[in-house]
Amino acid sequence: MYTRFLIVFSLVAVLLFLYGAIVNVGYIEENRCRMTYMFEHPQYTRIPVQGGERFPKYALYAYSEGYITQRVQQRHFTGAPVLFVPGSGGSFKQVRSLASVALRKGIDNNWQAHLDYFSVDLNEELSGVYGGYLQDQTDFLELCIQEIIRLYGGRAARMFLVGHSVGGKLAQAVVALGSDGKRIERHVAGIITISAPMDKPVALLDHYHQSFYDRIEQAWRANRSIAVPGAATPSTGRPLDGLLLVTIGGGIRDIIVHDGLTDSRYADLHAMTHNIPNVWLSVDHLCAMWCLQFVLVTNRFLYSMITAQQGRNSYGFVEDKRTMVAHANRFLVQPFSGKENPDYIVHQPEQEEWVEDIRRSFTEQHRAGLTRTRVQMIRLIPDKPQHRFLRVEVINAEQEHDWLSVCDAVDVYENSRICQRSFSLVNHTLPVPSSKFDRAGALLDLHELKQRNPRWTHVLVKIRRTFKPVQFSVDVFNPAEREIHVAMPHWFDYRKRTILQHASTDDSFYRLKVSGMIHTYQTIALDLQAIRCDAVKGSVVVKVHVPWAKGYDRYAYHEDLNGTTVYIYPPIENPLLSGGSKEEALIEVDIHLTPGCSYRIDYRQSLRVSIARIVQQYLVVIPAHCVALLLLAFNDQLTQTDPEAPAFVVGKLRSSLTKPTALVVLLGVTSLLGKFLPLFKSIPPIEALSTPLTVSIVIHLVAAGLLLVTTLALWGSIAFCANFAHKIILRLIALPIPIMSSTFLSCIHRFPLAMAVLLIAIALTACGGVSMLCAAAVYFVLLSKAYEDYLENFVFHTARRIAARLFGAIAGEQREADNQRRRRKRRTAANETGDELMVINFHLPLFFLVLLLAVLNVPSVITWAKNYHYANTLQPDPSLVPALVVLVCLAVLWQLNTPRNVRGYELVAALLVIMAFVAVLYCQVYVYRLNYAVVIVFVAITLHQIIAPKRPAIEQRSGEGEE
Repeated sequence: MYTRFLIVFSLVAVLLFLYGAIVNVGYIEENRCRMTYMFEHPQYTRIPVQGGERFPKYALYAYSEGYITQRVQQRHFTGAPVLFVPGSGGSFKQVRSLASVALRKGIDNNWQAHLDYFSVDLNEELSGVYGGYLQDQTDFLELCIQEIIRLYGGRAARMFLVGHSVGGKLAQAVVALGSDGKRIERHVAGIITISAPMDKPVALLDHYHQSFYDRIEQAWRANRSIAVPGAATPSTGRPLDGLLLVTIGGGIRDIIVHDGLTDSRYADLHAMTHNIPNVWLSVDHLCAMWCLQFVLVTNRFLYSMITAQQGRNSYGFVEDKRTMVAHANRFLVQPFSGKENPDYIVHQPEQEEWVEDIRRSFTEQHRAGLTRTRVQMIRLIPDKPQHRFLRVEVINAEQEHDWLSVCDAVDVYENSRICQRSFSLVNHTLPVPSSKFDRAGALLDLHELKQRNPRWTHVLVKIRRTFKPVQFSVDVFNPAEREIHVAMPHWFDYRKRTILQHASTDDSFYRLKVSGMIHTYQTIALDLQAIRCDAVKGSVVVKVHVPWAKGYDRYAYHEDLNGTTVYIYPPIENPLLSGGSKEEALIEVDIHLTPGCSYRIDYRQSLRVSIARIVQQYLVVIPAHCVALLLLAFNDQLTQTDPEAPAFVVGKLRSSLTKPTALVVLLGVTSLLGKFLPLFKSIPPIEALSTPLTVSIVIHLVAAGLLLVTTLALWGSIAFCANFAHKIILRLIALPIPIMSSTFLSCIHRFPLAMAVLLIAIALTACGGVSMLCAAAVYFVLLSKAYEDYLENFVFHTARRIAARLFGAIAGEQREADNQRRRRKRRTAANETGDELMVINFHLPLFFLVLLLAVLNVPSVITWAKNYHYANTLQPDPSLVPALVVLVCLAVLWQLNTPRNVRGYELVAALLVIMAFVAVLYCQVYVYRLNYAVVIVFVAITLHQIIAPKRPAIEQRSGEGEE
């Protein structure tokens, strides 16, 4: 019964995982990015790089259009330089959208203040999954920076580096890992990383990635102060302190680099595209490079820092770090933070209309505009809780520095109380996302303002004279009445709950405080439904604030919709609760509703998005769990025979995989070891991966389900598709003479040692990953041939028994059968009837390990194939050493009649258990370590088959007598 439950749950987990992958790839959030269009054909002019002959695969290009191309070809550059660095598999042509918009802006400026865009061609290499070329790319990027400086006449020009994906990490590396002692960082004003894995890579598939990240971390730690949120700009004088580092993430639509990987401890500012003013939406990994809303904001930010340099028409970037940080905050965080706010604002009552309304909540629309500037007065009443908070919003009005202020209304003009001057509150302005109008709002604590200055009496909202339709709304309320506490449901609870049945049409603001949400996969779906609207169209703005994740505030807005759903989740795990803090930090969700509409608000736990986020964040740990479960199943296969039994028997892999014992042991023991091993300093530290128990169970079930499905598929392939597979292999061999192809395939069956030597030659002359893929194909041929022998033996014995019962034994047939059995003994062990099936059971888990090793090294194979034009052998090759060791072991295992009837299988089984725990504790994040875990398993099994002593002679004679 438990076995059946395990099978069902494993298959359900696999289906859920596939569903989550489909949700990630298909749809979570609508793509509302607008396309970036061009006016002229793009031109990419190649710039020769001094010293670039060492890197024939790479190149440097300058972007231009139209008549500007002539300037570029003449090497006449006068703008502020920007160097774009593409990411993994990215093209240098991805700079087109950024550069084209910047070029149009420069032409509009009469080519005065403008940007010169350059782009690096890195051969579209998959540096995100293969780290062998990261150092070469960094060295070439350094040469490009030096070449750009020479293009500007060697003057002290400072440039900005814009890196997408892994290109952002390369930009961070080049300023810290400069060769020959050259100070590259003095030529770089700042770095903007877009959807880049900063402090941790997406997956560590080879040790080159780990070494690259470690060296960058060491260099930045030594040369850069760690940015403290809210603190002043560091002034310690370290070499990298004067460099601006801005990190930007794509949000929930980016399924490659999720939110938590895009920030850096060294960043001066972190933002997500969904909280950048005038962007307000999540972008996928590639869309970030052409999304018009984001491209415009990025170029505005860069243009804001252009300043005149030496020479009449020469421009560069500002030198002052504080100025750059202020501009970054203005364009990427708070658009009103960079405005100069005077100490006080002078009013002109004769040109203004002063109105004081005693209503607490109201909305006014002026479709024809305003003929006079209007000043709306909201009174400060300190002792009444219902007058505690003010939510004000203006639509389609100019937001100058004086639109929101506070004053002491003691003067009178034409029977109206007025203020001659007031103090600006523009820094309290909160941008409100909208795709149609200019919207701004503010949330003020009126009691706090009164305590700050008891003389203040009114908050002023100033709307200037305009012919455009304008609207403003005022909502004064008691925060206790608009604050709702919500608890995260348990993992098994997906019921819908109602927060607010019928909100008043005057209510424009509610705040939800969500408790119990600490893990990144936990997701709440917030449903907002407009029940009734009074001649207005519903518009909802939701802001999600995660207190422990600075820069991750998320805005979601929906216009002209009667109902919408917003997903709430923490982008990074709550460090306060995991660190043992007694006070839990609550996620705050601010809901801004349209006045005049009544809403119903419900929430539920979202299974769809939760599974999608588990797939996105934990897909990389699946191989470690597959290896661990496979080794535990192999252990069960090898321990089904008593050590004193006369003959060794291997159990079935399918039966061992479906036993729940391995799953329970792996979960329980790894959890205990994860808590106790850190106490021993002599033991290497385990991976710092805090996986929730629920997610661990799902991952284990998915791994078990994948292994079970793969095992059944392999048995089906061996049983029904062996002949078809032989034909495919013959096609792949494609020798000119058909008889030679058949002979070659026959050699695989008869001389496996020669095939192993050939595979070793492939590994040395091409790539280790290629040899492992070929080894998996050869292994499959050997397994299918062993199954054919088993079927022949089974059919022969069955037919002989039937003939003996019906007609009696025939001496001639008996002798012929004995001869056939002697011929088969050249390749199979002589332990008992049905040895071929035991051979398959023994080699099946080894075949899976070879297959998994080949899959893990597919990035090396792709890189080798992509660079075959430049070099026949992959250098460096992270798959070479594991491939050589495994192939040597396979040469022995294929040549010997394995499994042999020897002692010591229980020792091998114990090693398999140890390596299973090692795979889970040390190889989930550092995936490349699985190569060496598999190598250890193969070496141990091979040595055991060679040197283990045979069973006692009496047992051998007993076996021969049975035969």
